[in-house]
Amino acid sequence: MQALRWLRDVSVSSVLYGGAKGGGKSVFGCIWAYVRAKELIREFRVPASPTPPTIAFLGRKQSVDFSSTTLQTWFKVVPAAAYTLKTSEKKIIIEDRVALQYGGLDDSDTIRKFNSAEYAFFFVDQAEECSESDIGTLRGTLRLKLGGIQPEYKSLLTANPAICWLKSAYITQPIAGNKFVRALPADNPFLATNYTETLKSAFGFNPQLLNAYLYGSWDELESAFTVIPPSAITRCTNNGYVPATGAGRVTVADIAEDGGDETVIFDFVGRRLDFKTSEIYSHRDLMDTVGRIMAHARMNKSTMICVDKIGLGAGVWSRLNEVYGGDAEGSGGRVEVYGHDGRLSPPGPINGITFKNYRAYAWFRLREEMIEGRMNIPDDTLLREQLSRVTWHYTDGEKIAIDKKSDMKVRLGSSPDRADTLVMGLDALDRVKPRGRPDAYAQPKRKNISWGSV
Repeated sequence: MQALRWLRDVSVSSVLYGGAKGGGKSVFGCIWAYVRAKELIREFRVPASPTPPTIAFLGRKQSVDFSSTTLQTWFKVVPAAAYTLKTSEKKIIIEDRVALQYGGLDDSDTIRKFNSAEYAFFFVDQAEECSESDIGTLRGTLRLKLGGIQPEYKSLLTANPAICWLKSAYITQPIAGNKFVRALPADNPFLATNYTETLKSAFGFNPQLLNAYLYGSWDELESAFTVIPPSAITRCTNNGYVPATGAGRVTVADIAEDGGDETVIFDFVGRRLDFKTSEIYSHRDLMDTVGRIMAHARMNKSTMICVDKIGLGAGVWSRLNEVYGGDAEGSGGRVEVYGHDGRLSPPGPINGITFKNYRAYAWFRLREEMIEGRMNIPDDTLLREQLSRVTWHYTDGEKIAIDKKSDMKVRLGSSPDRADTLVMGLDALDRVKPRGRPDAYAQPKRKNISWGSV
């Protein structure tokens, strides 16, 4: 009822509904979409027509998910006599007066229709799957006029707790016109009587996940699957660490893969990263990037250059090997060239935690060092945000894997390029030969970090 009141409030344009499993999100969304269509028919006296106007969009990120879940919910809660389904056009026709378009934001045909579509409202189920850009595209379609009159434009999003843009836009720093309504399993009298116990049994191994899915805690979820705790990032931000004389020096580069990514070049002296010598840009000329990396290595007096050798970085790595003498990695010259490859097998567990690949191992290696305060990073907002929002998941065999960059782009709005470069920097520092007296941090005395602190 609170969600319905806000959706009828002239000062509210968008409602995020949900926040836990079993809260009735999809049911509410389907009923509201039907009721809203009926309200507009009545308010604007929309006549029956063989070609009724399309007034709304109902969807999910994946079209197949909408058809197999949300649309099935529509069939259950809206009487069959109340609408006509046109599957060929992916439309729901109500009283031959208005049409509701449905589908997925992964469907190229649907996306093309948005360029000319004019809607009065939309409903997106499981919106945590969508990027802010996806929803922004839909908001751009809210321009329909009925009989020359502009209705109140509304949008309804449902979501389970997730590490994504929704938390800021609707909960912690809500944009004007946005409202959040938490719907919990305890609020839903139609669930199976043992549903709460089912959740506890399914997610009892991870208290943070259980609190998110049972009690709608968005804060708990962030700590459940985040690799590096925010407290560790704060501990390592401008912490005053000064590298010892002779500390290893490395230049590290992560090469942009597309126009939305950043090419990042970081210079390290020991475990200190100084942004004064860093370079971050979107330029994609690989030979230009090779020249920039070489200039950084010379200025930083680096004895190792580390480049991500996956994708476009492979060309940069290959050229640097030619420049510094020899086809084999690290052969000859005063500068060793190291190609970081996250696809490789990890060298072993860290404090009993096993990993799917080297990328996961390297991220948790950085996590361990930052928890102990053994890194010194600048107070860069984007770097800190990326570090705090990179997440992990279990694979078969209970191995840890880092979430895909494409998935993190959805949550972050961009690739975590700066954070990945920091990970590569520590990996290179573990390998570089220090000049003169070894850096006191080169082989740190490690504490066992408990799994419970993940």
